[in-house]
Amino acid sequence: MHIFGDEDMAVPEGWSIQENHLMREFKFENFLEAKALVDKISIICEAKNHHADIHFGWGYVIVELTTHDQGKVTELDFDVANSINEVED
Repeated sequence: MHIFGDEDMAVPEGWSIQENHLMREFKFENFLEAKALVDKISIICEAKNHHADIHFGWGYVIVELTTHDQGKVTELDFDVANSINEVED
């Protein structure tokens, strides 16, 4: 568990803090499964108006979240990460 500032924010399951970013890597059997997650993440990010940096290819998706204007991980990043975890369950 990591605590940030005055806010109690536990790092969501499967995520880690890497240089002021929340980061998670997902593994898949093929390219189409990886792309399907990217499509779901895109919908979440648009709905929340908070856009992840996404890297993907055959069998993997890497997601990075940070609040750029604050230069750190904020509650909004945790919210998006938790929403991504919900579609991945």
